[in-house]
Amino acid sequence: MNEPPLLHQALRLARRELRNGLRGFGVFLACLFLGVFAISGIGSFTAAAKSGLLADASGLLGGDLEIHRMYQPLSEAQQHFLDARGLRSDVIEMRSMAGNPHTKEHVLVELKAVDNHYPLYGRLEIEPLQPTSQALARQGALVEAALLERLHLKVGDALQLGDARLQIRGIIKNEPDRAIRAFYLGPRLLISRATLDTTGLIRPGSLVTYLTRLKLADPNRAEQVVAELQQTYPEAGWRLQTWRKAAPRVRHLLDRMDTNLSLLGLCALLLGGLGVAGAVRGYLNAKVMHIATLKCLGASSRVIFTTYLLQILFLGGIGAGAGLAAGATLPWLIGLLWGSQLPIPLQPALFPLVLLRAALFGLLIALLFSLKELGIARRVPPAVLFRGYAPGGRTSPGRAIWLSITVIGLLLAALAFFSSEDQRIAGGFILGGGICFIIFRLLAMGVIRLARRLPSPTQPALRLGLANIHRRGSPATSVLFSLGLGLTALVMIALVQANLGDMVNDSLPEEAPAFFFLDIQPDQVAAFDQRLASMPLVTKVERYPTLRGRITAIKGIPVEQAKIASNVQWAVRGDRFLSYADKLPAGSRLDAGKWWPPGYKGAPKISLSADLAKGFHVQIGDSLTVNVLGRSITAEISSLRTIDWSSLELNFAILFSPGVLEGAPQTHLAAVHVAPAGENELFRAITGQFPNVSAISTRELLRNVSRTLARIGSAFNGMAAITLLNGFLVLAGAISADQHRRIHDAVIFKVCGATRGDILLAFAAEFAILGLAAGAISALVGSLAALAILKGPMDVPFHLHPLVSIATLLTGITLTLLLGLAGTWKALGQKPAIYLRDE
Repeated sequence: MNEPPLLHQALRLARRELRNGLRGFGVFLACLFLGVFAISGIGSFTAAAKSGLLADASGLLGGDLEIHRMYQPLSEAQQHFLDARGLRSDVIEMRSMAGNPHTKEHVLVELKAVDNHYPLYGRLEIEPLQPTSQALARQGALVEAALLERLHLKVGDALQLGDARLQIRGIIKNEPDRAIRAFYLGPRLLISRATLDTTGLIRPGSLVTYLTRLKLADPNRAEQVVAELQQTYPEAGWRLQTWRKAAPRVRHLLDRMDTNLSLLGLCALLLGGLGVAGAVRGYLNAKVMHIATLKCLGASSRVIFTTYLLQILFLGGIGAGAGLAAGATLPWLIGLLWGSQLPIPLQPALFPLVLLRAALFGLLIALLFSLKELGIARRVPPAVLFRGYAPGGRTSPGRAIWLSITVIGLLLAALAFFSSEDQRIAGGFILGGGICFIIFRLLAMGVIRLARRLPSPTQPALRLGLANIHRRGSPATSVLFSLGLGLTALVMIALVQANLGDMVNDSLPEEAPAFFFLDIQPDQVAAFDQRLASMPLVTKVERYPTLRGRITAIKGIPVEQAKIASNVQWAVRGDRFLSYADKLPAGSRLDAGKWWPPGYKGAPKISLSADLAKGFHVQIGDSLTVNVLGRSITAEISSLRTIDWSSLELNFAILFSPGVLEGAPQTHLAAVHVAPAGENELFRAITGQFPNVSAISTRELLRNVSRTLARIGSAFNGMAAITLLNGFLVLAGAISADQHRRIHDAVIFKVCGATRGDILLAFAAEFAILGLAAGAISALVGSLAALAILKGPMDVPFHLHPLVSIATLLTGITLTLLLGLAGTWKALGQKPAIYLRDE
C-alpha cells in the first residue's frame, strides 16, 4: 500500500467524523477568518498601493527624472545638457496669497507655474473640459474647488495674485504629478510661467522651488543620466530623483502603516486563537467516549492524534482560505468604491507573498492553540468507556506537545519579526504581546482566586454569581482574556489618539503665535515692522532672516553613508529652513558648548538642536556641511540647544553664526502674537499691503494636523474593532461551551425553589463582576501600553483621560452582560422534569 497505514487510518476516521457537519466550530472558523482577513487585506492594499506607485511612478514624479532646486533655476548650460537627452519641462512651485479683488478676502495657495510641455506624463483633468494651454493662456488660471469656496468665486471670475489679475478658467479635478503629503497648507492654483512673471512674486530670496522634469526615450536610462549630471556638475547643489524612487515618503508611510496595522491584525488573530482553543476543547470533550471506544477497538494514540489534527487543519484551511479570499479582493473593492477619493493610485492584483504570509499566520495560530487540546485528547484512557465518565482534573499533553508548542510560538514570532518592514516596531509588539498574555493570565488567576477567598455575600444572587466565577469549568479565564485583550487594544489606541490630539490642540496656548508670515523681502522689513507696531492688539513679534539649505555631510561623511537615527531622518530628506543669529533665541536652552561672542565674524560655526545632534551622533567640535544655493558650507558645531517645539515659538534646528549667510539672497520669517480679537484685522492688513507675503494661520495648520490624525486614527480604530470582535466571538464560544452546565444548574435551582428572576440575577451578577474586572484590567494595561508608546518612540507628554477608562469599564460590563445573558437565556426556560428523568 502506497500510503502509510497511520495516515490511511487517520484520513478515513477524519472523513467519517466530518460527515456529521461543522457544529461547534462556528467560533473557530470566524476567529480564523477575521484574523487572516485583517492581515491579508492590509497586506494586499499596501501592495496594491505600492504597485500603483511604481506603475505610475513617472506620472507621480512628473517625468523619468526630476531635478529639485531651491531659489535658482538651472543655468543655460545645464538646460542644454538636459535637452540633448530628452524632453524637458520646467515647473515652479511656491506658496503665495490669492485674493478676491472685490471683497479683499485672501487665502494661502499652493502655487504652481508650468510651461507648454506640462505634463510630460498623465493628463491634467479640468472642468469644464478644455486644453491646458488654452486654459492658462492670457492670464488664465486653474484652481481647486476649495479655493472658490473660500473666496466665494466661480469659474469666469477674476482672481488677484500679486500684481496680476487673473481669470479663473476651470477647476482642477486631477493633477497627475501632485505630491502626496499628509496635508496641504492651501488649495492648488495653477498658472503659466509667463503669467507668473507678471505677478512680481519672485524676488531675490523668495522661497521658490524650481523643478525640472525630463522624459527619456528609455526610462531605464534615468540612473545613467543622474550619474552624468553628478559627474558634470558635482557642485550644483540640486536634489536628483528618478522615477524608480518616486514618492519615497509615501512608500515609507505605507510601510509603517502596513507594519502597524498588520501587527494589530496579528493581535486579533492571536486573540482569535483563544476561540480556536475553546472550540477545539469543547469539540474534543464531547468526543471523549468516542475516543475511548476507538482505543478499545485498537486505535493507537498516534491515530487519534493524527485524526483530529487533520480535522483541525482541514477546518482551519476553510476559515483561513475564506479570510484570504476576502483579503485578496479588498483592493478591488476599495478601488471600486473609493478609488477616486484616494490620494494614491491603486493597482489591484493577487500578491502571492502577502497571501502566503497571512496563510502561515493562520496555520501557525491554529496549531499553536490546538496542539495542547489534541495532546490531552490522545491520552484519554480506554477505561472511560466502562466507567461512564472522564477522570477529574486536566491531563498534561506531554513533553513532545509542549516542545512543539514552543517551536511553533518561536516560528510565529520569527515570521512576525522578519516579515515586517520596521523590525524595531515588530520586536516591540512581540515583546509587548508576550507580556500582555502573561499579565492577563496572572490577572485572570488572581481574579478567580480573589473570588474564592472573598466572604460570601448575604444576597443570594450575588453569592451564586461570585461562586460561579471560581467553580470548575468557569468561563472566567476566557472572558478576562478575550474581552480584556480586545478592550486593551481600544484603550491603548484611544489614549494615544487623545494625547496626540491634546498635543495638537494644546499647542496653541496664549503664548503661541497666531500667524507665521513668510517671504518678507529685506526692503519690506521696515514697513512690515511699522505696520505691526501700529496695531495695538499685536503683543509680540519675532522675526529672523531665513534661507533654505540641504545637509550634505555629517563629520565629513556624505549623508547617504552616515549613520542617522530613524527619528531624525526627516532632516536629511530635503531642504531645511536655516537662519543666523547673534544672540541665543528665546525658547532655547543651551545644553552643551558655548554661544559665540557678540559681533563674532570668525570661521563658520553652527548651533544645533540637541535632538538632531543625538540622531546624527555628533558632539561639540564635529562638523556639518550644508549646501546653500549651490555653495557647500562646512561649519563646526559649537553648541547644542534644547528647543521646545511644542510651544510653536519661532526657532531653527540649525543656526549659523553671523558673517556666513548675510550675503546670500534671503527673506524674513516672522511669528506674530496677537489677541484673538485682532487676528482678522492683522491678516487683512498684512496680506493687503504686502501681496507677496504668505500668511499661515497657526489655528488652521493645527486643524489640518487634527484632521490628518483623525483619518489615520480611524484605520487603527477599525483594526482594534476587529480585535474586539474576535474577543467577542471567543467570549460567545466560551459561554456556549458552558451552556450545558448552566442548564443543569438552572434545573437544580428551580427544584430548590428559585424563580427565573433569581436565576437571572445570579447569572447577571456573575457576568457583571467579570465585565467590571475585564474593564478595570483593560483600562490599567491599556493605559500603561499607551504611556510606553507616547513616552518612548513618540516622546509625547502623557495625560490620563478618565472618560476613556470609564467608557472601557462600561463597555466591558455591557458586552459581558449582554452576551452572557443571551447565552444563558435558554437555561431559564428549561423544564426540570426532562433533565431529572435523565438522571
